[in-house]
Amino acid sequence: MALFAVYLVCALVGAWIAFWRAPEWPRYNLLLAIAAVPQIGQVLGIRISEMFVVSVVAMTLWCLCNYRIAGVPMVAVGAAFNALAMTWHGGAMPVRADILAELGYHFDPGVLVEGSKDVVVHHSPLWLLSDWIVISIGTFILIISPGDILVAGGVVMWLLFSRTAALERESSMLACHSASHAETRKNLIPGHSTRPALTRLALLAAADPALAERLLHDPFDVANAHPHYHVTLDANDRATLAAIRARARTVGEFLGELAAEVDGF
Repeated sequence: MALFAVYLVCALVGAWIAFWRAPEWPRYNLLLAIAAVPQIGQVLGIRISEMFVVSVVAMTLWCLCNYRIAGVPMVAVGAAFNALAMTWHGGAMPVRADILAELGYHFDPGVLVEGSKDVVVHHSPLWLLSDWIVISIGTFILIISPGDILVAGGVVMWLLFSRTAALERESSMLACHSASHAETRKNLIPGHSTRPALTRLALLAAADPALAERLLHDPFDVANAHPHYHVTLDANDRATLAAIRARARTVGEFLGELAAEVDGF
């Protein structure tokens, strides 16, 4: 029950920080739930060795799907350390008998500790990855592994920094889009293009959404019959408009293709 109390407190604190910071939310969290179910089962005394494999596969897939999010790589390394130690001991986390004895708990090697995912061992070749770090606060005692510390550190990093990373990516994308849009508008200025008729037509369409809609359906008649600005198209311009019309499905695509032709792309 003490372990569940720790999990509950950590979850509540994490939820409060998440509400305050609004971190980037990972994808495919069902995989994370699938990975957690066997671990919870072990704590409750339900131990099925095949479920450990399911847990490892689900956790691996989740980390691969979210590796770009801040903190997830650290979580992945911590989970891998724990998985290595647990794999060596049949899906249970090893804890040394001498460490438990120093805390006043005496178990024979091979015993599964009730209310945890630990198995008592005399020695393990991967003991550095096992539960050996003791946290003692008054009567409360918790034994954790280096992998647990990395997982906790990764979660903290996700809570505090993933929102910043996401905003930086959005800002970068917006800056690139704005620069591209400004460059397109500059190149549409008459006299800066080798296609002056198409340039005039693009400017008229950009200024009048209704005209742009009509151009999408019948560019030749609209260009020749504009009520205020007559645009004379040569054979090359007409062929270009026909090709754009064949490719474009929306007004936005039509204007984008037209601007690209004007810019010479």
